Amino acid sequence: MLGAVIKNTRIIDGKSFIGMGLLGLVMNLTYNPNFKGAFMVLISLILYVAYAFAVNNCFDVDTDSINPLKRNKNPIANGELGFRMGILSSVAIAVLGILFAAFLSYGELLIYVSMIMLATLYSAPPRLKAQPILDVLSHGIFFGAMPFLYGAYFDGVLTKYEVAIGAALLFYSFSMELRNHLEDYESDLKANLKTTPIVIGKSLSEKLVVVFSTLSIALLLAVLDVPFGVLGVMFLGIRVNYRTLDAVVVFLLILHALRTLLGA
Repeated sequence: MLGAVIKNTRIIDGKSFIGMGLLGLVMNLTYNPNFKGAFMVLISLILYVAYAFAVNNCFDVDTDSINPLKRNKNPIANGELGFRMGILSSVAIAVLGILFAAFLSYGELLIYVSMIMLATLYSAPPRLKAQPILDVLSHGIFFGAMPFLYGAYFDGVLTKYEVAIGAALLFYSFSMELRNHLEDYESDLKANLKTTPIVIGKSLSEKLVVVFSTLSIALLLAVLDVPFGVLGVMFLGIRVNYRTLDAVVVFLLILHALRTLLGA
């Protein structure tokens, strides 16, 4: 039972989202060297991502059960874990995360609770992930900008620089959501879901993946040095795969973290 509950959290799949929050935290440890508080942020981030994936599995049984790749990752869809236990364990994870966040500032707690609420609405009824446009928009917020801003608010301040990086992560999360839906296109179609790619088509969705990725890269370059931002549009004219885009974004985020830590 415990193994199935842990599997339901899909922590490995959520490592990049945990990383977004840690990026914001690391960039602010210099200004607020509170390592006990940093530990609370780390644990609450892990619990948040675990909750988001766990509750998503609970309400994705209809599509995951007919998608072989997703079925193996969803213990509720393959019968390892009951729906009721999936919900109860998800709620327990969310409550525990909120308790850890409560040891931080009021602002941190407010951001955290907002993330939990949006992650819930995304997966559970009204299930924003099954509503075109809202699926991409909500994912960009709760699994893009907000985890970073949660970590970045560790020092009690959000600078324009941090907001710009949050916006870059928002755009990249838009592209990641479109990529997820494109991967699930056939199973979502069979389940009669109206995701953004199903409504606007595969071709346009694939183009938007590149557009949002390019905007993210351009913004990350721009806040390093304004002229560099122009280089980001080059990706619009180059056929690159998703792994290349991911690698470029990760490299730029690491560069921003080093820049802050070194005081550059």
